Amino acid sequence: MMRIGNQNVEVLTSSLLTTTTVMALLHPTLAWTTLANDQLSEESIHDLSEVHDDVWVVSACVDRILDDTTTQRALLTLGISRTDRVIEKCKDIIVLSQTEDLEQDCLLSHFGTSRTDALLCYLRSVLLERLDRLNTYIEMEEEFSKKVEINVDTNEIEEWEDDPWADGNPSSSSKSTPQTKSTGPKPLILSDFLQNDLLWSACELASLEALDALRILIRRHSVVLWPSRFEFQECIPEHIHPSLCQGLFPSIDISTNEEAGMPSEPWRKEQDFSELSKTQAVIRKAIPVLPPVVGHDKLIDHTPILQKLTAEQLSTWYKTRTRLVISATGLVDIALAIVQHGASQGIPFLDELGEELSLLSRLVYDAPQAQDYQEDWTLARWYSMDPIAVVRAYLSHSTPETLASDISHLVMPYLYVLEARAERNGAPDPLLPTHILHEYILTSPLNMVAAVFENSKPTLPLAHRTLKSDEDMVRVALACLYGSDSLTEWDTMSSIFECLPVWDVNQSEDGDEDTADTTVASLGAFVTPSTNQPQCTPQDLLLFFQPLPFTSLSRALDILDVHLESGEILSRWSVPAPLRWFLQSSGDVNQQRAWANRMARRAGGKNDKLVGMDDWEWLLNDMLKLTGNGDPNARGAFCLLSNEEVNNIFLTGLLSTGSEFASLMSVLIYA
Repeated sequence: MMRIGNQNVEVLTSSLLTTTTVMALLHPTLAWTTLANDQLSEESIHDLSEVHDDVWVVSACVDRILDDTTTQRALLTLGISRTDRVIEKCKDIIVLSQTEDLEQDCLLSHFGTSRTDALLCYLRSVLLERLDRLNTYIEMEEEFSKKVEINVDTNEIEEWEDDPWADGNPSSSSKSTPQTKSTGPKPLILSDFLQNDLLWSACELASLEALDALRILIRRHSVVLWPSRFEFQECIPEHIHPSLCQGLFPSIDISTNEEAGMPSEPWRKEQDFSELSKTQAVIRKAIPVLPPVVGHDKLIDHTPILQKLTAEQLSTWYKTRTRLVISATGLVDIALAIVQHGASQGIPFLDELGEELSLLSRLVYDAPQAQDYQEDWTLARWYSMDPIAVVRAYLSHSTPETLASDISHLVMPYLYVLEARAERNGAPDPLLPTHILHEYILTSPLNMVAAVFENSKPTLPLAHRTLKSDEDMVRVALACLYGSDSLTEWDTMSSIFECLPVWDVNQSEDGDEDTADTTVASLGAFVTPSTNQPQCTPQDLLLFFQPLPFTSLSRALDILDVHLESGEILSRWSVPAPLRWFLQSSGDVNQQRAWANRMARRAGGKNDKLVGMDDWEWLLNDMLKLTGNGDPNARGAFCLLSNEEVNNIFLTGLLSTGSEFASLMSVLIYA
């Protein structure tokens, strides 16, 4: 045994006690400095409390930042408790000062004579801030391991004015399916949270989607984070659904029509004496160069925004966020949800954008899509499209089987929105939906046109029909068929004709014929190419048919019936002609004669050999049928040719083939 000071220390000759251990027994402060952070415990902190030097103890508590919450709390509690005496002394000095003007002078005088008290005051403010952060971290830590459930409450979303889909039927763009996901490792460790800038921690939590923890951080430290709120809001990933961002995105105070403040629930309702701005000012006068403390290693450079945003500025924020979401992720549904979220918070001037996004979301999520290709849609692209381009986009991947349904559920709501918007803008146009729909039909393939007319039959209930006006049906059908260049789709064209209404027109025979002559003659001239108009389009033809009364339309249907039959006959014998040819040649005998010669000669050519008497008789009968059997009012392809002339043309074609049936057929014809 040997006596060192007032302590008996047993020295083991086996060197079980190292020199450091002996020194630690002699000096508790040395024992503290030899321990690493992960070796600290409540027991070692208790040993530190045995040191009588307050400045040393408090400094030791400030120098250590731990990851264990229990030990860190014990450390902070010890450090703060060792500054209580100084705070009471300072308060007594303030009380003794006779006026408020003398308070700072008295305190500065005291700190001038006792710099350790000034230092302890300063270190106390550091420890108190850390204790607040520790309490915040412990509260946040409970959220780190929780599962996040995404569930959109559609009851919170306002219905848009003129919402095209406010019919009560759920759609994929408005459905919300609850989803859960587990968080990964802790987004922040305690030591980082205690020493880094609060804004850095807020941005880190936002970027890692720890939004519940972020809400706690904001609520507990709103005073510090308010000026930098837009920095951590921008760090929230664009794909996050706004339903998860309650309390994080800006909202509006309806009573003031400006930005609402953030929820605030600090750990302490009042600042400690050491934290008061006037106390801190006196400390810095007494100690111009304060000792550095561990902390604030990571900072984010930003421009603080103290003023509350106006309603217009809030609207701009939501619009900017919406465009950012679409450009960064392409998630139109999230962009729409953000606008709806803003509207539900009372943010103004979002209706029009919400309306556009509702329409765009239908295009992206509800319209048929190509299986091997997904288009990228942006608001800029959407705004650049005219209405007919939008309609074509909605229906670009529709099939004849789905076209009618797609028009009903996608196109018509869009067209009604355009109509309502035009009315709101002071330029009402009740025929706008009809005109745009007609434009789409006139520029579509015949098989798609047939699908539209199949769903527009007059026998269907009016509410279920795509085209609801019988006269409009006829006009559009005539324009589509006579404007088509098709030489093969006779079955499709006939199916369109069969869907058209049948009118019982009681009209004098002479008047009927006059109307027919006028209509056919005018149409023939209208569709004949010229230098000014190389070819008549279906849109041009619709303009022609638009003013015709239903009596003229009825007669035009009768003529169309004959032309369709004539077209099928010509196609059967490999000399097809587009429907417009029948109009062009209706008053031109030379054109009819030339086509009859083509029919007679080509039918017996190398590619269309007729093998027997029946085939040749069939050809002759068809040629005679095209004359209307001698009736010039029948409007057939060869209506200006007599039966005798057709017989001669047929015989000439037959003889030109050198067929063994030629002589026999000639005898039969002239018999």
